[in-house]
Amino acid sequence: MVNRPARAYGALLVVVAAVVSGAIIVSGFVAIELVLDTVTVWGYMAAVAVMVVCAVVSWLTDLPGILTAEFGG
Repeated sequence: MVNRPARAYGALLVVVAAVVSGAIIVSGFVAIELVLDTVTVWGYMAAVAVMVVCAVVSWLTDLPGILTAEFGG
């Protein structure tokens, strides 16, 4: 069994990775030329892949429940 702090901060790490990936994906819709110049096509595709992985991890581990139990009130 994983101890509580590792589980809590692992869940927080998944959320941070999803937020960063989401910001890259959204900025691709706003200014695609700038994103492709800075992040490149491979970086953009990696952001999409990270977002998919974060969604699967969230679905498999009840991520909102973990975050609410550890950081919520």
